[in-house]
Amino acid sequence: MKDRLKAIKNVALNKTWVSFLHENHPYSLLHWSIGGVQDETKDVWLLQDEMSFEAQEFPTIDEAIQWMEKNMENISDVLG
Repeated sequence: MKDRLKAIKNVALNKTWVSFLHENHPYSLLHWSIGGVQDETKDVWLLQDEMSFEAQEFPTIDEAIQWMEKNMENISDVLG
């Protein structure tokens, strides 16, 4: 599991996104910067369910990986 999470983090940092399967369900982890109305930027990592497009925001990739480690035990293919 730790090797898969490390691979997910490395690919996401290199490409700004990575796709993977959790219990045969597709997800993506991607970096998202948003320019706001007042030129405010929002710098977050999104964990997105690719079937429903529901997403969770994390301030850092490390927080996203920690959440995944606790809540997504059955990650299989890293699709990078």
